[in-house]
Amino acid sequence: MGRWSRRVGDVFIDWLEAPRDLRWLDLGCGTGVFTEQVIRRCSPATVVGIDPSAEQLAFARGRGELSRVEFHVGDAQDLAFSNSSFDIAVMALVIHFVPDPAKAVAEMWRVLQPGGTAAAYVWDYTQAGSPTVPLAAAMRGMGLQSPAPPSPQATSLSALEELWRGAGFEQIGTRAIDIAVEFADFEEFWQSMTVPVGPAGKMIAAMSPDGRARLRSALEQQTPLTADGRVIYEARASAVKGSKRA
Repeated sequence: MGRWSRRVGDVFIDWLEAPRDLRWLDLGCGTGVFTEQVIRRCSPATVVGIDPSAEQLAFARGRGELSRVEFHVGDAQDLAFSNSSFDIAVMALVIHFVPDPAKAVAEMWRVLQPGGTAAAYVWDYTQAGSPTVPLAAAMRGMGLQSPAPPSPQATSLSALEELWRGAGFEQIGTRAIDIAVEFADFEEFWQSMTVPVGPAGKMIAAMSPDGRARLRSALEQQTPLTADGRVIYEARASAVKGSKRA
């Protein structure tokens, strides 16, 4: 999924129009995919990344391009930073994994200096916008419930705007980001969808060989191919940004 994350992240960063030399906080940074985009495209003064997974942070620390980033194990709902510590705080494809999104957004507001910016983007689960939607549909067709994130309701444009407004942000802007999801053929599509790293992938890995074969067959039947055998469809992310009153 990293290639689609980067594609959305580039559009998101352009939309932010962030000045250089800011102090960035990347909440839910994971293995540092978006963190790398921030460094490459925004020339930040400092970058701090937090994530609840020590394993993902260990991977991020091993990436040479992230050597200047300060990583911490942490919870977006209870940030271990003092007030006014950052100029910009971002959540990239994270807010739907947070049990209480309002707490996380309030914490972003707290740690930002006056005039600072908080922003996020996330696949819109309310509009079937995730790149994994075809897999979830095939699983439902077999009577299987694809694992859902804790807060899918927080992924629409209206929900994000409400969260930002509730936390006290001003000059709030939202936008949808549509990208094309492309695979060279069905085999690449299947392998990408079923890598055992996310909840759905782990669930599929635990299925019997016969169950996986039936799921593959169901997905193949419902997936149209282009004339040259590619799989192409659209994914949609919701994005929001807002400022803390100076």
